Amino acid sequence: MEVIEGRAEVTYPTRVPLKVIGRMGELHADMVAALILEHLGPQAEDDRKHHTNCKGAYLSLTFWVVLENDQQEKPLREAFQKLPGYVMQL
Repeated sequence: MEVIEGRAEVTYPTRVPLKVIGRMGELHADMVAALILEHLGPQAEDDRKHHTNCKGAYLSLTFWVVLENDQQEKPLREAFQKLPGYVMQL
């Protein structure tokens, strides 16, 4: 991996984690999974499983996805922001 202007060069396709944080009872894993399917298409069987963390009134959902190119991530992240209960993403 070559570093260019302080950032690592990414080669595609690449597998990355997407973490979406929202309010418990409002944000649901099936909503996040549906957006991933809509924007990226079917993912590998193991990547369809997600990791959930709960702390207080908040829920953190982590999904692994494969990005085929550098144009796929931004529209997906923008779609996450419109979900009910959305707070932030990493």
